[in-house]
Amino acid sequence: MKILHLSDLHFHSDNSKNQDILSTLRNVEKNYPDHIIVITGDIVDDGSEKQYKNARDALKTFDGRVFIAPGNHDFGAIGNFYSREKADRFDEFLSIPLNQGGTFLRENKPVVNVKTDESDIVMFIALDTNLETYHPFDFACGEVGEFQLAELDMLLSNPTVPEMKKVLFFHHHPFMRNDPFMELKDAGELARIIYNRIDVVLFGHKHVMDSWKNRWGVPYMLAADNSPGKTSAGEITIENGALSIDHVKI
Repeated sequence: MKILHLSDLHFHSDNSKNQDILSTLRNVEKNYPDHIIVITGDIVDDGSEKQYKNARDALKTFDGRVFIAPGNHDFGAIGNFYSREKADRFDEFLSIPLNQGGTFLRENKPVVNVKTDESDIVMFIALDTNLETYHPFDFACGEVGEFQLAELDMLLSNPTVPEMKKVLFFHHHPFMRNDPFMELKDAGELARIIYNRIDVVLFGHKHVMDSWKNRWGVPYMLAADNSPGKTSAGEITIENGALSIDHVKI
């Protein structure tokens, strides 16, 4: 199984401003027709209905093989000012039409999808790291929240789960400490819960591509650039239980 990691698409209301996004997605559709696509948030730029409709129309072609998590821009203006109305649109225009394993705001727990191929069973676990950032002074910070963390812990404690490879993905960068306005506030609690229990972690937010090995007891952790107009993306290969990562042309 091969997975392509995209992030921070930032769809605009005016499609003339979305040409880099659409070109990147056309390239992905053409060159990676069998890859699972994971998009780690900021799919739209400030949560307007038109932006969500543009994103839905563009991503529908990947239905059945695209998994998404929300970012701070999906839920509010300039990514800093949370709006419940805009947050609800993420489920209305993306989670439900793209047949995700659940919804985010309505259920307040990890959204889970399981994919299988000839050799592997892979669980994709999406977190909403905006759930607890309702206060205007949270700016672009993130927080998983106690309830969602407890649900994640319960999920990973299920006796059937260790038999699967597990890909956890969310928006906010978990290691950032040099910018208090963009950090994941409860990163330490998340690290404790996933230690030695997750195989791959994917995230975006900072628009910088990077990767880490064996951090937090996780074999691979990947940060994505903002994908539109970029020339490469992270690729994860899972084959007969073995994992590898690469950067491929998009």
